[in-house]
Amino acid sequence: MELSTSRPRVIGWLRSAAILDGDWGTSVAYVLGIAFALAGYNSGWHLLMMLMLTAMVAVNYITICRLYPNGGGVYSSVSHRSRTLAVVGAMLLSADYVVTTSLSVLDGCHYLGLSNPELYAIAVILAIGVLNWFGPRHAGTVATLISLATLVALLILVAATGKTVTTHFHLQPMTGNPLDNWRAFVGIILSISGIEAISNMTAVMKNPTKNSRRAILAVLAKITVVTVFLTLAMLALPNVDRMAHKEIMIRFLGETYVGAWFGPLIGSVLGLLLISAGNTAINDLVSIQFLMAVDGELPRPLRLLNKYGMPVYPLIVATVIPIIVLLLINDVLTLAQLYAIGVVGAILINVGSTGTDKALSLSPLKRAFMMCSALVLFFIEVTIAVEKTKALAFALIVLAVGLTARAIARRQAVRLVVPISAPTAAVASPGAVPERTATFAFSSRILVAVRGGGERLLRQACEEAKLRHAFLVVLHVKRISVTGLIPATIPSEAIQEQRWMEDICHTYGIPHRVMTILSSEVGYTIAEQAATFGVDQLILGATQRSLMEKALRGDVIRTVSGLLPDEIQLVIYRA
Repeated sequence: MELSTSRPRVIGWLRSAAILDGDWGTSVAYVLGIAFALAGYNSGWHLLMMLMLTAMVAVNYITICRLYPNGGGVYSSVSHRSRTLAVVGAMLLSADYVVTTSLSVLDGCHYLGLSNPELYAIAVILAIGVLNWFGPRHAGTVATLISLATLVALLILVAATGKTVTTHFHLQPMTGNPLDNWRAFVGIILSISGIEAISNMTAVMKNPTKNSRRAILAVLAKITVVTVFLTLAMLALPNVDRMAHKEIMIRFLGETYVGAWFGPLIGSVLGLLLISAGNTAINDLVSIQFLMAVDGELPRPLRLLNKYGMPVYPLIVATVIPIIVLLLINDVLTLAQLYAIGVVGAILINVGSTGTDKALSLSPLKRAFMMCSALVLFFIEVTIAVEKTKALAFALIVLAVGLTARAIARRQAVRLVVPISAPTAAVASPGAVPERTATFAFSSRILVAVRGGGERLLRQACEEAKLRHAFLVVLHVKRISVTGLIPATIPSEAIQEQRWMEDICHTYGIPHRVMTILSSEVGYTIAEQAATFGVDQLILGATQRSLMEKALRGDVIRTVSGLLPDEIQLVIYRA
């Protein structure tokens, strides 16, 4: 028996950009209003400084994605240097995901024009948690459609404001002392959160270096153009109340520059994009908890998967904690204060660790740029900790809870995690067969993909293998519905799930091999393993599933048939 993990590289740059835009790109929806509320007509310079910081972080993460094609998030990239530092970075990032969920969904409900937006935000987060229980697989497609709709709406608004921006260009000189302006700048750092998400996705990108670079640059260009134009358009309006539109500034600009009809339209697409960002943050929080639990850095119960491949307790945590935050804080400005300390800390650890790692292939210029970036991020983090006591308290609570959970996990019994073994050819040497079946000569290979309750299908495959004198590969693909982060090892509980498969194969006395593989793309993995083993026949079981379940999880048989080489026969039994 073997245990392994599969990392199907199925995501291209466009889908990566859409997912990234669903988190990173949403910042423009609330950063304008928050900046204007904090600095009024002086906010133009602060927003431009924020864009410079965003570009600096983006350049660093293009390098990080190139250096870590199997996952460049703070937890993955820092682990080889310091497990403790990696855990701290992951905890800070988790704090950011919690606030991102609360802030994005709350502001999304404001943009949708809902009364009592905090109550609707709680209901939406709960609905997202329920939906994710079934492990939806097409979040990238939905995110792409929402992102494209938002891009069109924003381009219309940018075009409508173009004349005003070019003919009534007004950027008020920065006033006040440098320290006050620095504090105001730190208060609006709300546009760098999603960059960590794409660094984690390099593990499933078709071409990590090229795809990540294109996705980052595309979203950065969108953020820059839209923010610059809408900032100047906002500052061109006279006598605007600083606090009146802090949650829905872009909707207000749409009503002012395009028409009353356009405000609800752009508000609707931005509201959906912000809710999509909340969904992305929840999935990222689930993924990082599960990965850390598999690595033994969090308690073992966090490994538990439901039948749809979704980690049970991490999903509950990722749904309940943002709701608790909204019950305590339901103001956008206050949530914004909690936002930056986590993500800036995580990015600081990632950039600083990468820049000081002498083992990495970095040019002197890029290394110096990373170190300068880390220094800027350090000063920002210190300023947040000193100036925003609520943010510091929130981050310390998350760190205390996380490190306590880590200590509990380390006191538990020795981890029963089985290392991965890379899939190889079906047999180690020509003519070699498993013990107890040495007299059974086989002339072909059959692969059967089995899941938890597939005893009937496995027996049919065993009978077929015995009839054809074939070697049987039993593939148990365990679905994992997490995004980007795929663990290098899988929990030992999977061993027990395949014992019954081994027993049935021994009963039929056929040469066989049983494998359990953890995968987020079941159809892709089945086709990949069929081609890797060079089988002559692939056996799948067809089950009755609702249209809703097919929409959420995809059609495995259709995916397999589309990817399977022509020389492999596909046989489908009713399971």
